[in-house]
Amino acid sequence: AEYAAAQRGGAAGLRRTIRGLMTGPQFHEFLTRAANDRLLTDRNIGQIIDHNVGRFFVDFVNETYRRREATHRSGKQGRYYDWNDRSQHGFRRAPVELIAHVAMNDRPYTEILTADYIMANPWAARGYGARTRFRDSEDVHEFKPSRIVSYYRQGDGFESEYDPVIGSTRIVDRGPLRTDYPHAGILNTTSFLLRYPTTATNRNRARSRWTYYHFLGLDIEKSASRTTDPVALADTNNPTMLNPACTVCHRIMDPVAGAFQNYGDEGFYKDKWGGIDSIDDFYKNEGGTSLEIRADSWRNRETLSWSLPLAAGTQTLRVVFANDFYEEDTGLDGNIFLDRLKVTDPGGRSIHSLEFENLEAPVAHWGRCGDRQYNHDTSRHDHFMLWGGYVDCAFYIDVRVPSAGVHDVEIVAWSNGRFEQFGGDGYARLAVAVNAYRQGDTWYRDMRVPGFGRAAVPDSDNSVQWLARRIVSDKRFAEATVKFWWPALMGSEVAEPPEDEGDADFEGLLLAANAQGAEVERLARGFRGGFSGGRRHNLKDLLVEMVLSRWFRADAVEDANPVRRIALRDAGARRLLTPEELARKTDALAGVQWERRTNQQWPYLKWPSGLTREYRLLYGGIDSDGVTQRARDLTAVMAGVAKRHAMQIACAVVTRDFYLRTGSEQRLLAGIDKYTTAPDAIRGKLVELHDKLFGVEVTPHSPDVERAYGLFADVLERKRAKRDTWFEHWNCYAGAHDRLFFEGLLDDIVVENESEEGHRWYDFDWNRVNRYLDRIDWSDPRHTAQAWVVTLAYLLMDYRYLYL
Repeated sequence: AEYAAAQRGGAAGLRRTIRGLMTGPQFHEFLTRAANDRLLTDRNIGQIIDHNVGRFFVDFVNETYRRREATHRSGKQGRYYDWNDRSQHGFRRAPVELIAHVAMNDRPYTEILTADYIMANPWAARGYGARTRFRDSEDVHEFKPSRIVSYYRQGDGFESEYDPVIGSTRIVDRGPLRTDYPHAGILNTTSFLLRYPTTATNRNRARSRWTYYHFLGLDIEKSASRTTDPVALADTNNPTMLNPACTVCHRIMDPVAGAFQNYGDEGFYKDKWGGIDSIDDFYKNEGGTSLEIRADSWRNRETLSWSLPLAAGTQTLRVVFANDFYEEDTGLDGNIFLDRLKVTDPGGRSIHSLEFENLEAPVAHWGRCGDRQYNHDTSRHDHFMLWGGYVDCAFYIDVRVPSAGVHDVEIVAWSNGRFEQFGGDGYARLAVAVNAYRQGDTWYRDMRVPGFGRAAVPDSDNSVQWLARRIVSDKRFAEATVKFWWPALMGSEVAEPPEDEGDADFEGLLLAANAQGAEVERLARGFRGGFSGGRRHNLKDLLVEMVLSRWFRADAVEDANPVRRIALRDAGARRLLTPEELARKTDALAGVQWERRTNQQWPYLKWPSGLTREYRLLYGGIDSDGVTQRARDLTAVMAGVAKRHAMQIACAVVTRDFYLRTGSEQRLLAGIDKYTTAPDAIRGKLVELHDKLFGVEVTPHSPDVERAYGLFADVLERKRAKRDTWFEHWNCYAGAHDRLFFEGLLDDIVVENESEEGHRWYDFDWNRVNRYLDRIDWSDPRHTAQAWVVTLAYLLMDYRYLYL
């Protein structure tokens, strides 16, 4: 019917037919698999939200505590792990399920970044505190738009306790910092943030880099050449701000890194105590270089000097009492006194000076940290006493720097004496730092201002939401979307311009890059404006146009011109099916899968089979962690996996179609049986199989059929010589390990088993299976069943079956 509709309707009919395929669970799987091939968020690292670290998700943490406590009492730990697996699956899949939801419901694709919701399965939704309605609350694969409701930042009033016996934390008091989570589509899902974590030195730069790559099509690491100059690489004077070898990339990357300012290492929103920021403690506590103050009075005051690299523009100096102390029982209190400050440039010219007594006193949450002091020697209030050493008790002094360089900062100071409580040699210490943290900051002062392009973030609380809106309004978003989905259809990345003009294939590679670049631009224009008057930013329409483009072809393109031949080598070339695609293809055509398990046993795999589990990496798949690129060409190891798959499937198909099913219930071998040996019938079936398995039209005497028939006849003759008239059925259904092998033959044949520890597994009810199989006549009097196993395996190993 689809072929007929496409032929009757011409190009428009073909377009409608292709779009009509974009529905149902298979299309959903295509979307999530292809999305993960780019985002790599399916990486199985165990806990996306850890119940001891992620205390912000109060409902999930307390439910974890309750279940672990119950597990401790009952000893059935398997039940807890089963529940946790389903919850983590829901947390992990949020990014790719959002893409699938937007695409399948014809919503604007921009919503993958601007959605004010998060996708969740029933377990994740409960963990978020959401009351989302599901069709089946026990279906781990049903995802619905939800919201993070019970998110609490931690500060005064928040109280948790850890139970070492059960190894879990519970929230005793949620505190007052309940948070309206600022959803920004994929960008601030915990799964995405944890896939691209940050550190005290990385400072969200990885998140920025991959945001540019996935959603703006810019690979920052390839956007500029990298220096190998050892002098430039040895620069420690804030090179990301000052060194041209570094700023060429960091001026693009760092503002977007700043837009992720509210998300810490584990991807939690404003995760530092107090719920104000996510700035790492190393930066907060870094006090700069401290110097001893040996002078103990105004009369023998001393001048302390620091040499500090300052960038051009306004720079902030933090002056802080580095080793303050106070003893309540003795009344001893360390204090320092500050007179004046002067900053001189590398040429010795003064660019800034001040008297400390003219500054406002620093104020901490308990009150003032010092005050102006009267000097009996001068009869004036001409210096300042600082008695607090907390960051709130520091002076923050803005200095206008005309040009970058190493500047001298001088401060006249003394202390109130020498005390062992100061530590070290007993002297007070004064520290000066450049662009250091101060209370209330949400981003690093020694980095560029959070923003995108030339625009700065207007509101730090929802800066990622602001960033998402900026990205989707950028022209590059549409082009990045085309590049994002190109490999899923074409089997290769969009061609990049070659770098080496000496490459023998340079002209062909350059032609491919230019031609594909033009096609990307054409598709992006249609995507932005809507194809043929359709909806703007509609992914289904884009995928249809990509399928109908010149680069997606039924066959390879032949060209005598060597330059064009190189340029077109990826056009129409059959791409290798992924392990997941091969498993789904086999299930659709043959009705069986290799080592298929039940969804309950493997909750994080919708169609769990050997190709999507044990053999996934061996057959060129990815784990989204150490292996992130799919194999595009068949290797010897992969060929071995394909052979094993073909033998198991062929054996299972023959068992079902010749011995367990009849008539319309048969699949690949419908219309023949174990008694059929007539050459015309065998050849006719081979013609049919070439159409079903390879999508090619052949005749009963074409070379393809002649080869397959020759194999069938040869095996038949060998089996006759051995006089083996018994079909070894056991290896067929047991070897395939398909838990749905008896579907439609025996109801409820797969039963759940549970160990004393609560671990569950699923297997056949072997007593019923054996009683059923004992009634079957397993004879193979004409040896056709054995011959068909070999012949069908031969067909299933054909490259036309293994490739798209």
